[in-house]
Amino acid sequence: MKRLLLALLVCVVLAASAAAAPFVETEDLTPATKPVIGGTLYLALTASPQSFLFYGSLDNNAYTVIGQTMTGLVELHPATNAIRPGLAESWETSPNGKEVTFHLRDVKWSDGTPLTADDVIFTFENFIMNKVAKGNSVDRFTIIDTTDGEKKEVKWVKIDDRTVKAVLPSPFGPFYMNLTAAYIYPKHKLESKIDKNRPDSVNELWLTNVSPSEIVANGPYRIASYVMDQKVVLERNPYYWRVDRFGNKLPYFDKLEYLIVKDAEVRLAKFMAGEIDFMAVSATDFPTLKQKELAGGPFTIYMAQPTQPTPSPVHIAFNYDAENPQLKEIFRNTEFRRAMEYLLDRDRIIDEIYNGLAIPGAGLVLPANKAFYNPKIESIMRPFDPAKAKAILDSLNLKDRNGDGIREFANGKNVEFTLTVQNSPQDYQDVALLFKEEVEKAGIKVNLQILDSTLVGNMFGAGNFEAGVRAFGNQPDLELRKAIWQPGTQLYYWHYSALDKDKLAAIPSQMLDWEKRVYELFDLGSITTDVAKRKAIYDEVQEIYHDVVPVLFVCKGMNLWGASKTLGNVTQNKEGIVHFATWTAYRK
Repeated sequence: MKRLLLALLVCVVLAASAAAAPFVETEDLTPATKPVIGGTLYLALTASPQSFLFYGSLDNNAYTVIGQTMTGLVELHPATNAIRPGLAESWETSPNGKEVTFHLRDVKWSDGTPLTADDVIFTFENFIMNKVAKGNSVDRFTIIDTTDGEKKEVKWVKIDDRTVKAVLPSPFGPFYMNLTAAYIYPKHKLESKIDKNRPDSVNELWLTNVSPSEIVANGPYRIASYVMDQKVVLERNPYYWRVDRFGNKLPYFDKLEYLIVKDAEVRLAKFMAGEIDFMAVSATDFPTLKQKELAGGPFTIYMAQPTQPTPSPVHIAFNYDAENPQLKEIFRNTEFRRAMEYLLDRDRIIDEIYNGLAIPGAGLVLPANKAFYNPKIESIMRPFDPAKAKAILDSLNLKDRNGDGIREFANGKNVEFTLTVQNSPQDYQDVALLFKEEVEKAGIKVNLQILDSTLVGNMFGAGNFEAGVRAFGNQPDLELRKAIWQPGTQLYYWHYSALDKDKLAAIPSQMLDWEKRVYELFDLGSITTDVAKRKAIYDEVQEIYHDVVPVLFVCKGMNLWGASKTLGNVTQNKEGIVHFATWTAYRK
């Protein structure tokens, strides 16, 4: 009997050990030799983060920091973009494709509390599907039920502490891709702080004035301290669940320190001085830095064809709801927007602003994305042709009637608009200046308005502009940008009258005919699981966007990076993709 009990005890211990076994990071992401462990990794932010809660802000600097502290059920492989396990170690799908059961890892939050199915359900109910949470993902998890044509939300059901089931209205092609950006948050830390009578209270959680001890993580790092406008310091999460091939717990660095450096020239100087280890490099600075590297500089400069979401491709938008009724009318006119594209000198912009280190257009899907890119758009994009632009403007009865060089509307008022652009990065301003120059040569006056980036973001978010320069990052699946490119959404900022802002629902009756088709296509893309059919759907979306030009896609910069030569495990593969991950980099 004693032997039997001992054998049973050994089995229990072995089973528990297996369940708690850490995830071994893949060989292509970890160094071939044993790395040095410890030290501090130094990176940069362009501004102070607004929040430490992903769903409480619309701020790229916040997202950068949060991406080091939080993980989703599944995630994208950093180099290949393949779906791989995250907090869920495995999952299975029902035969009808409507139920997905996820099995969670036996992991803990950074304060030692077990992560459970309750955290998953809490996150979806209070953040991801909360329409008034600033960073919500309602659109990504609201699917058409093919049985009745109604849009319905994905439901989550707890099976046990380590098992949770997603119940889908219909089979959903991009479900796993959407989950990669759905970070899971701790119920035990946040539930009591949410005002149930005020759903928007979630936007007040984990602001930057909260004590770091209140913020727990399930990613490689946790928040250690924050000094306003100076730095954010992260430290290794003691309960992080990844190890390398040698059994070392990841990450390798003890600390990750983000220096807040608003000025691009100062950031560059700090990088060259070795105070920043890894950063994106501008096309303007690339030639000088590459020369310094070749002359023996202490850094390596990488260039690759665009394959990543950033740098975001620049676009120019015209407000379909402009307060000026005459501008509103011409901005909604497809021929006017086509004329504007003929005045967009992409070659000159790429040459003069990006030192030739950019590709034209690339707004919806990158050419490197073989799964979804439609090469037909290359023949649809209009080349720079001022003569064709002027002919279109003449046909719209926008003519210079008094000979002063400025076209007038039929009532004699000058055709002019204000082009709003943020003051950083510099290339946004430079694009605006060159576009203004060509538009004015064609007889339309452009008033350039350069403002603080936060103010510009707020103006666009309120629909308070006439025309503007902005940028949105690419993603491997267009579904991940549905909240931007589908009409009637919160980020479709150039036509807000197609959105019921109270109900956060689309108003099809306010859409133009081609917008209704785009709206329909995005919904079809969501519920279609056949890969070839999904590509055909998104091919049509791309063709419509480049034909009727809702916005003018300018260009997408190459992937340009700089890395200190003291960093280990920074690599570039044969496809040109530069791999750098904060949890597998180390100090040589």
